[in-house]
Amino acid sequence: MRYMLLSLTFIALACAGLVAQNKPSELHWQFDVPVRMRDGVRLAADVFLPAKEGKWPAILIRTPYGKEGHREEAVFFAQHGFAVVVQDARGRFESDGEWYAFSHEANDGYDTIEWAALQPWSNGKVATTGGSYMAIDQWLAATRRSSHLAAMVSFVCPSDLFDNAIHNGGAFLYGTALTWSMGTGRHARLLEEMNLVAWPELFRHLPVELAAAAGGFEPGFYRDWVEHASRDAYWRSLSWREIYSKLAVPVFHVGGWFDLFQQGTIENFERMAREAPEGAREAQRLVIGPWAHGAFGPKVGDVDFGKESAIDIRAKELRWLDHYIKGEQNGAENDPPVEVFMMGANQWRSEKNWPPVQVKPIRFFLHSQGKAKTAVGDGTLSKMEPLDEPPDRFDYDPSNPVPTSGGGTCCNPLLMPWGAMDQREIESRDDVLVYSIPPLESALEVMGPVEVHLFASTTARDTDWTAKLVDLAPNGFAMNLTDGILRSRFHKSTERPELLEPGKVYGFVVDAGSTSNLFLKGHQLRLEISSSNFPRFSRNTNTGNVPEKDSSFRVAHQTIFHDAARASFVLLWVAENR
Repeated sequence: MRYMLLSLTFIALACAGLVAQNKPSELHWQFDVPVRMRDGVRLAADVFLPAKEGKWPAILIRTPYGKEGHREEAVFFAQHGFAVVVQDARGRFESDGEWYAFSHEANDGYDTIEWAALQPWSNGKVATTGGSYMAIDQWLAATRRSSHLAAMVSFVCPSDLFDNAIHNGGAFLYGTALTWSMGTGRHARLLEEMNLVAWPELFRHLPVELAAAAGGFEPGFYRDWVEHASRDAYWRSLSWREIYSKLAVPVFHVGGWFDLFQQGTIENFERMAREAPEGAREAQRLVIGPWAHGAFGPKVGDVDFGKESAIDIRAKELRWLDHYIKGEQNGAENDPPVEVFMMGANQWRSEKNWPPVQVKPIRFFLHSQGKAKTAVGDGTLSKMEPLDEPPDRFDYDPSNPVPTSGGGTCCNPLLMPWGAMDQREIESRDDVLVYSIPPLESALEVMGPVEVHLFASTTARDTDWTAKLVDLAPNGFAMNLTDGILRSRFHKSTERPELLEPGKVYGFVVDAGSTSNLFLKGHQLRLEISSSNFPRFSRNTNTGNVPEKDSSFRVAHQTIFHDAARASFVLLWVAENR
């Protein structure tokens, strides 16, 4: 193990490719400092300190991806007056112990916060920062409620590991779970090894439960994720939803419209802004851009959202930390609570609330004469409620699922393309129902959650329902905005699955995420309905068995109703007069 204290000049750092500053700056740097956890396991941390002697507020970054990857970030904050601790998670790289995703982060995070606060270079205040797993790590550590935790910067983070991380709408987030768990299944995964995997074939491996083992890199937690197919005690023990009202901590939340954790990021912000103790409630900030998971634009998928979308998010983070950790009077407390990028207009909007107070919920009802299959069918949307209309029907065959085309995927766009993509190929399938409004005579502004309410029946005891909101341009480009899925057995609760009665009509609600989009004049608002989005989500086998444990398929005959007694609709938040 390395353990050394170096005094590094700006020139040495620049030569190492770690910083790009315009003026000399000297730092102190410690490698692989051993931090002992409550059970005696030693975790390795790199510590970066400002050149001047003194006591500093600390920033903690805990990562399973190797702390060396955060040196540029650590140097940046150390040069701006913070002590920075970057630590390898338990069982990863230089840290001892056994790696098992999520299970140790609450206690290890708390213990490291306490350690950092008591160091001679610390003033006792600790902020945490990081995205994705490193944001989840922060929230799990926050459940232990350290008195030294002074602020959090949470990038692209779910609000619950079952409901909107490993599962979504009860469906297994298969593509992400498989690739990520295999990629972290060993002490350090070489990219070359992952590139040797025949991913298209592996994605189709049955049962899904054994897919990681078939790929040769199975960590124990992947099988456990499949085993715990509902939100049971396993998942509740890893939740932070119960602490919002007790967490007196300012949080800077950052998300993306095409991020798989988009809804979780919004829920974390909304609930902290509503439920946190007074003082922390007012200190919540939310920034959402047209970004994918850690890809901060300007081009995400097939669409370039313009240079305005690629903001300096680190500068915003620094300004916020300077105020809430150092107490600098830089006006950050007066910044708008919500900053969101409005696609279509391709400009940022500042709001006091989310959804904004000026938007109102509007129902757009599904209509057709029973022929809504594909984009050339007769499916329409309107504010007028349906009368007597025949239902739409399609067959969902798990052996030929609707392929994933953009949206909130992770973590390799070469395996599962992410972001905004043209949906015309998807809309040509006869297992996709398409409903559109006529071309707009004036722009339509949509900002807020997207809920799809379906009256539907199936011949299966369990099946999936998918929904996708699309912006159709006059040139035919059909850009996905957001989407969602509901596994039918969870139509009442993700904790208590209940199989369906074949042929019975049920009311289903598909949480299709949130968006901020200006549908321009001549564009059309469009809704796609189907039963698969693969490999982003595992295929429902339609047998009634847990899909991830099943090796057999059945074709499900699906019926979507939209008549006077069973009016299906999409609920959007619309600013009609702005």
